[in-house]
Amino acid sequence: MARVNLSSVFDKVVTLFKKVFAKHTADGAASVLTAYLAEQTIVLADDETDVNTAVVANTEFDKKEKLMEEKSEERDDLFDPAFGEHKASVQFLKKFYRGNVTKLGEWTVTVDARGRVVYATDFSGKAAEVLSFIAHSDSLPPATNPLTKFLQQNEIDFVSNETNVEAAQVAHTEFTAAETAKEEFRAERDLLITPVEANLRGIGQFLVGHFVKNPKKAGQWGFVVDDSAQADKIRDYFINGGEIKTVNNLAVGKMVTNTGLTILNMFGGKTADGTPIVMNPGQSVTIKRGFGTATIMNTSSTVKGQFEGEFNA
Repeated sequence: MARVNLSSVFDKVVTLFKKVFAKHTADGAASVLTAYLAEQTIVLADDETDVNTAVVANTEFDKKEKLMEEKSEERDDLFDPAFGEHKASVQFLKKFYRGNVTKLGEWTVTVDARGRVVYATDFSGKAAEVLSFIAHSDSLPPATNPLTKFLQQNEIDFVSNETNVEAAQVAHTEFTAAETAKEEFRAERDLLITPVEANLRGIGQFLVGHFVKNPKKAGQWGFVVDDSAQADKIRDYFINGGEIKTVNNLAVGKMVTNTGLTILNMFGGKTADGTPIVMNPGQSVTIKRGFGTATIMNTSSTVKGQFEGEFNA
C-alpha cells in the first residue's frame, strides 16, 4: 500500500507546506484539496501564518544555539587552564599535608572518607571552588603559605587565574541565558509547526487515496510517496522496575502504548529530564516532535512494565 514519507525536520516541513500551498493556490477552483480542506476545517492561509511565525522562531533558535556554542567555547578557553592549575595546586597540597589531608578543608577543598579529593561536577561549582581556593591562598602571608614556592616554580599566576575564572563566569551566565532563550524559541516553533505537520500528513494520505491508481501523483504537491512493501514497525519492550530505557527513531505522529501494569513516564530526548508525558496502563499517546528519541521511566520499583511503539523503518 502506498504511503507518504513525511520528514520531521523543520526546514523540510516548511518546504513541503510551501509546495502544497502553492499547488493548491495555483489550481484554484480545480484543486482536488478544496473539499478535503473544508471537511477537515483546515485553512491553509492560517497555517501559512503559523509557518511564517515558526520560521522566525526557528531563526532565533538557530541564533541562540550559535551563541551558546560561542559562549561555551569562550568559557572553556578561559576556565580550563585555570582549573588545571587549580587541580595541580590541590594535589601538591595533598602531598604537603600527607597523613593529615583533612587540612585541605581549610582551603575549601572537599576530601571524602577515603582521603580522595572531590571536585564539583558542574561549571558553577568548579568556578566557586577555584575562587575560594585562591581567596584562602591570598589570605595567607607569603612566607608561611605552602603554595608560594610551588606557584613561583611552576609559573602559576593566581591573579590572572582569578580574572579568567570571573570572566568565564560571565560567559557561562550568557551561555545559560542563551540556552534558556533557545529552548523557549524551540517550544514556540514546535507548538506552531506541529499542527501544520499533522495537516500535511493528512493531506498526503488523502492525495495517495485520491490517486489510488497512481499515488505517485501526490509528488506534484511535494510529497515523497513510498509504494514498496512496508515492514512491521511496531516493537515491544519490557522495562524492569525502576529502569530507565532510551529508544530511538520513534515515528512522529504515530503511537506509543503502555501495554503493562505500571505507570510509565516518557521524556523527550536521551535523559529523564524535564516534564514527562505520563502513560497510565493501557494508555496510548501520540509521538510528537522532540520525542523521536524518547526516554521511558518505569515509576514502579518492583513491577516490570511493558510498552510498544511505532518506529520509522
